[in-house]
Amino acid sequence: MDIGLLKVFRAVAEEGSISKAAQSLNYVQSNVTARIQQLEQELKTPLFYRHSRGITLTSAGQTLLTYTEKILNLLEEAEKAVLDSPIPKGSITIGSDTTAAIRLPSILSAYRGKFPEVEVHLEIGLTDQLLNAVLQYSVNGAFVDGPVEHPDIIQELVINERLGLILPETMDFLGLRTIQDKTLLILNPECMYRLQLEEWLRDEGYRLAKVMQFGTMEGLLGCVKAGIGFAVLPVSYYNRLNVKDGIRCYPFPERYREIPTVFIRRRDLYMTSAFHKFIDELKEHLPEAVPCEAQVTES
Repeated sequence: MDIGLLKVFRAVAEEGSISKAAQSLNYVQSNVTARIQQLEQELKTPLFYRHSRGITLTSAGQTLLTYTEKILNLLEEAEKAVLDSPIPKGSITIGSDTTAAIRLPSILSAYRGKFPEVEVHLEIGLTDQLLNAVLQYSVNGAFVDGPVEHPDIIQELVINERLGLILPETMDFLGLRTIQDKTLLILNPECMYRLQLEEWLRDEGYRLAKVMQFGTMEGLLGCVKAGIGFAVLPVSYYNRLNVKDGIRCYPFPERYREIPTVFIRRRDLYMTSAFHKFIDELKEHLPEAVPCEAQVTES
């Protein structure tokens, strides 16, 4: 089975369209069509359903795509292994959620200072998106909320973040009754911060009233300042905000306050010298958790 055919097959599967795949590969459409037909003839089975909205994978096509990803990833790793040198060079892609990203500048600055020939790409996303990106080999590794339980993933603890309630400054925190009928503002509806808050509320006999999801941290904090609701964030993120006007931070009680930030990577990922040195740099720059500036008034 020709590697070139598999690359065309993957492009068509990802794009869901022969014409779009042809554009991404810089091929003429007839060439892509012919290669897919050749592959189907070799395997003696259809790989796509053709319909008015484009094409979708058959069950055989889905099976082939799984193995195609493995084959092409192994080929890429083989090339990296052969071309790798003791002096880090090339590129690495690191993922991070929004809150963990505040810890990256010192690490990236030190790394770039030591290894200027390495090009570092940064991808910001939600934890579930970044986990999928790591599993799909789209990024080398990612900083996410932990713990992450997956057989193909290795995780390393970066820091145990301390959580805090972020409230508008017009709202005095007098225990959980202060937020019992308020709206929780979040970036990810399934985030660990929400789960930790719900455990605290449940133990105190309260329930989370309402949830509103945002696409950006700027929008979320702006709505906290406007009194639309409250948020849960690491206190280290709050303390690094350039402007805290209009909001206050109240740390969680000790029992509920810690959430691990972990760095994840695939167990079978080939460790280039560039990526290996990045992990070494990470271990040298593990930050200290920063205590919150305000104090909780217990209910």
